[in-house]
Amino acid sequence: MPIVTTSCLVLQTYRFGDTSKILRLLTRDHGPLSALARGALRPRSRMSGVLEPFVEGVVTLYLKPNRDLHTLSGFELVRSRQALGADMARFAGASVLAELVLRLAPSERDDPLYETLREGLDALLEASVETAPRVAAARIWKLVGVLGFEPSLEHCLSCGRHVPPGEGARFDTMEGGIRCLRCPAGGHSLDPSGLQTLRTLSENRVPPQLSGPQMLILKEFIRVHIAEDIRIRSLDFLTATDG
Repeated sequence: MPIVTTSCLVLQTYRFGDTSKILRLLTRDHGPLSALARGALRPRSRMSGVLEPFVEGVVTLYLKPNRDLHTLSGFELVRSRQALGADMARFAGASVLAELVLRLAPSERDDPLYETLREGLDALLEASVETAPRVAAARIWKLVGVLGFEPSLEHCLSCGRHVPPGEGARFDTMEGGIRCLRCPAGGHSLDPSGLQTLRTLSENRVPPQLSGPQMLILKEFIRVHIAEDIRIRSLDFLTATDG
């Protein structure tokens, strides 16, 4: 039973029995892992109140070959990020990031994914209440791209023509990209400003404002291409928040 020590981000936690927790982790060296933290809920445990979603630390694990659940031996806290829970938009954005990683993270080490999640959580932690929904949307689009689902926002899916700034388009959710106004198509209509906002978000930049179409496109894109029509409640909340 090898012992490993690695940096990690806590994605989710579950109560296990009266005194223990199961942790879902994204580790730096071994990708996503699940671990049992025995006694973590005991009041005198040094891990009591530490092992919560979105915290960052250095974890020591007993890895069990051919098993999905490993045993936590130690945890050194690096950053708690408890303040994410003080604002619902920040918390919802962080929850969406964590759930997307849980669903799609590769089983092996992935440094770009690890850094994108860590930077996204920090960006949300530092965001103001006013900017949190916009920061969350930008960071979610960034993570979507790192996971391999980046939307096509520059060229028309039908004719291949580049859609220049100052021109609107329609977003085809099923195909994951835009169609120019010269080509017949359904989808979400985007005026020039709306298309530019969507492009800004996909480039991991925070726009000056958000409107309904961009957030609805984000929600539907994730539902169709990533969540396989499974409802993500934190995404529902985030897309209902004005930014």
